[in-house]
Amino acid sequence: MFFAGARPRTWEASPSEQRKWGEVFKACDEDNKGYLSREDFKVAVVMLFGYKPSKIEADSVMSSVNPNSS
Repeated sequence: MFFAGARPRTWEASPSEQRKWGEVFKACDEDNKGYLSREDFKVAVVMLFGYKPSKIEADSVMSSVNPNSS
């Protein structure tokens, strides 16, 4: 249900979640590029969630990222 003036819920990762994500990022960024390619991203999602995203899902996420600020 939508309420006028309502703010969307925000979510903040716990320190242990942030550490795990950092470890997975480092493991998937094998060439130390500082970013994940689409294939690297798919591997990271499998490591974190046990789910292999489709090419379309990965492309959708990748196209929504601003490389200059993310």
